[in-house]
Amino acid sequence: MNHCQGHAVLLAACFAATALCHAAEPPKDAADARIIAQATGGQFKAAKGKYFEKGCNEQLDYQAEVVDLNGDGQPEVFISVQGSCLVGITGVQMNLFIKASNGRWQRECGFPGVYSILKSRSKGFPDIEVGGPGNCFPVWRWNGQLYAPHKKCR
Repeated sequence: MNHCQGHAVLLAACFAATALCHAAEPPKDAADARIIAQATGGQFKAAKGKYFEKGCNEQLDYQAEVVDLNGDGQPEVFISVQGSCLVGITGVQMNLFIKASNGRWQRECGFPGVYSILKSRSKGFPDIEVGGPGNCFPVWRWNGQLYAPHKKCR
C-alpha cells in the first residue's frame, strides 16, 4: 500500500465513524417534535402545522419553538396559534410551556400577542415583551414561579 492509499483508507474510516455517530443522533426536528408533544400533552406534535380548534370549528395554523430561556439545559416551548377566532384583531395566541420542578409541564402566559425575548432578566429567566396592535407592549417577568405582568407598556 502506498502513502496515498494509506491516507485514503484512514480518511474513509474517519468518514464512516463520523457517519455512524451522526446517524445515531436523532435529528433536531424529531427531538423538538417530541418535546413539543410532551409540553402540550400531544395537542401539537411538530414545529409547525395545523390543528382543529373546536371552539372556532376550524383548522388553525400554529408554530412552535423549543428554547432554553434560562440556560439550565431544560427546554421551554413557545406555541403561537394564528387565527382571529381565538384572539380577535391580534390574530395570534401565544402560549409558553415550562417544565416545573415536579417534572410536569405548566402553561404560562396564554394570551393574544407575539412574544419577544428581551435581554433584561429576573431570577435567571428573560423578560418577555408581548407585541400586538398599537404601541403599548406589556412586559412579563419571571417571579421565581411563573411569568407575571411587570410593565404595562415598554
